[in-house]
Amino acid sequence: MASSVLPLRESDIYAPIAQWDRKGMAMLTGDKGIYRLGLHWEYALARSGFHVFNLDCAIRFNPFVITNETRKQNIAPEPLLESIFVQRAFTPYQILDTLYDISNHVAENTIYFLLAPCKQFLDGDVQNDEGLHLLHKMLACLEGFHAKKIPIVVIESMRYRHENFQTFFPKLLNASRDLWELQIDDGLSRIKVRKVPELSAA
Repeated sequence: MASSVLPLRESDIYAPIAQWDRKGMAMLTGDKGIYRLGLHWEYALARSGFHVFNLDCAIRFNPFVITNETRKQNIAPEPLLESIFVQRAFTPYQILDTLYDISNHVAENTIYFLLAPCKQFLDGDVQNDEGLHLLHKMLACLEGFHAKKIPIVVIESMRYRHENFQTFFPKLLNASRDLWELQIDDGLSRIKVRKVPELSAA
């Protein structure tokens, strides 16, 4: 059962992605378990008939999370997995090139997921000034996704201590139209809606 992965009711697990209007950038952050939660969301979207494109920047995609869900529901995993595409990226430039390509060639009926994008920009092989500059280029690209209403979910941890991350992460949060935070306290989990601009502005 899904709650064996995350101590959440099934209705709580899928509610955010079910209520999302898919018109721009959303973000999932928070405690350990965010990538597994995101994969549950991908499973739900694929079952609903969407194609899912993962840009995986830190080897966070795990197909067994999805196949386990198909077995619980007694459905064949192969057709579902065929609608979920994974592309790995190992440098900031590969990430940016792929985001630019997606922005210029948007696929129909596709939801995009960006998994752990900041990690490569914080790598020791990347100079601090260059890394921060490239992070802001990524942010500009994601803001372009939002302007074009390209549905993308960014999944990123809060845990990096790198000074560039501390500078950049609040800007990434503020750029997210829908923002969800997975919180775990004393073994209990909840998904908190941290900010939805349309509601907070009302």
